[in-house]
Amino acid sequence: MKHDLIRHHLAAILVVGVFMKPVWVYAGENAADASISEQAGDYLVPGEEQTRKATEGREQAQQSVNMLSKDIQALKQSVIALNKDLRVLEEDLLFPANTQVSVFLSLDVGKFFTLESVKLKIDGKVVASHIYSDSEMKALSRGGIHRLHMENMGVGDHTLSAFFTGLGPSGREYKRGTTLNIKKESGPKYVELSVTDSSMKQQPEFSVKQW
Repeated sequence: MKHDLIRHHLAAILVVGVFMKPVWVYAGENAADASISEQAGDYLVPGEEQTRKATEGREQAQQSVNMLSKDIQALKQSVIALNKDLRVLEEDLLFPANTQVSVFLSLDVGKFFTLESVKLKIDGKVVASHIYSDSEMKALSRGGIHRLHMENMGVGDHTLSAFFTGLGPSGREYKRGTTLNIKKESGPKYVELSVTDSSMKQQPEFSVKQW
């Protein structure tokens, strides 16, 4: 009987040992969980710091790109201005004011004539010819002036001839020429080839002006 009681107590102790963990086991597991949490926390902080630094780096890079873009635009404007100055200087060197002659074309038509091309002769020599595009015709019709030719001309008498080709009244092909005797003196000379509609004559008029 006494031995049976001892066996029952031992069995109960074994059952308790199997199904119930000692306090130190729970304490060890809790400590391990706390350690893992602390380690996870240690890893999160550096990650956030890296993200912040990466964001700051992108912002600084974007600011640098914006500043560089502004510098490039300013440089482009400086180059454009420099090119204009160089063209003016080149013209002054190639075409001094005392021998310079410039020929321009103006247009005030639309009803009786549509300009297609013009050819220019000075002293019997062809010096310029031009075929006008639709965009150029629109610019001329809005009051624009086309510089057709520039050259050096000696002092004295010269002959300038212009030949115009286009569509006249009723859409028929129209060719017309005009000539002007000019006297070149010291100083620049400007010549304008003018094409206008004549309501009175019901046809285009071609003239050459100088000043």
